[in-house]
Amino acid sequence: MLSRFPQSEFLGPEDLALCQRVFDQICADASLDSTSIEAEDLAAMVLSAFQRSPDKTEADLLAAIRARRNDFEKQAG
Repeated sequence: MLSRFPQSEFLGPEDLALCQRVFDQICADASLDSTSIEAEDLAAMVLSAFQRSPDKTEADLLAAIRARRNDFEKQAG
């Protein structure tokens, strides 16, 4: 099975914890079931955004994901 992320993009425990907190906050904001298909997409979005800019703070990553979701909802709605 192919991984969505290259193995060279290792995330340490602190990185994963940060991504988990962002994921949990977005799920709470959107009343999103963390086991849903939409949540899987969100998790991939969070990891991808983090890997593109690993120097972002938690607040930066949270803001970036919220903005992306808002942009998507505007396009879909």
